Amino acid sequence: MRTLFIADLHLSEHQPAVTDAFFSFLNNETENVDALYLLGDLFEVWIGDDEHTPLMDEVAARLSAYAQSNNIKLYYIHGNRDFMIGKKYAAQASMNLLPEHSAISLNGENVLVMHGDTLCLADKNYQKMRTVIHNPFLQLIFNLLPLSLRKKIGWKIRTASQSKKVYKNREMMGVTQAEVLRLMEKYQCQTLIHGHTHQAAEHNFLLADKAARRFDVGDWSKNLSFVEAQKGQISLITRPIDYYTQ
Repeated sequence: MRTLFIADLHLSEHQPAVTDAFFSFLNNETENVDALYLLGDLFEVWIGDDEHTPLMDEVAARLSAYAQSNNIKLYYIHGNRDFMIGKKYAAQASMNLLPEHSAISLNGENVLVMHGDTLCLADKNYQKMRTVIHNPFLQLIFNLLPLSLRKKIGWKIRTASQSKKVYKNREMMGVTQAEVLRLMEKYQCQTLIHGHTHQAAEHNFLLADKAARRFDVGDWSKNLSFVEAQKGQISLITRPIDYYTQ
């Protein structure tokens, strides 16, 4: 059986090619798949489960059909753009919500999965902002605001984030190795799979004098990428964004 991991599609009405690629991925990656893990930032922005757009509803319908028709388990870890996805939308899409750091059993191996934003400690401004926006009380207040106002706030934050990202160097956007080691030791894992940095790669290193590895699944801006786990093997796969539609 195969277990698949994806992240950072940033789906929006402004990037139809990515949406088409995602739907084609769901249509084609079904054989011997037991689970699909979505490691955050499936959407470019999310301001509440009470917002319904054609894209959001179609994504939910496609995911639910993928899970139900093929007997595939779906798991979701919140990203930094869609951390407000709640139980209502998760149920609509047949997704199981997981904690931000989750240790899973993968073919007999303990593997740590996460979105990855908590690894980027060099981005101090983001980490400060993350502490604020993940405050449960502030999230409750935000959800009480009118939908139209939440939309304006959400896209304003998104626009500000995009403009700041231009000035961030690769090192700042990358992970802090000391934090990687700390979390892998905490969860007793020799393998870590995450997204967020948009830097698809496999990294090999030592942890407690034993071989360890970290997979960054990458984003879907120019290419599509995913991690595939089979018995005895975990691979990072990168393909052209139109691979399934050619």
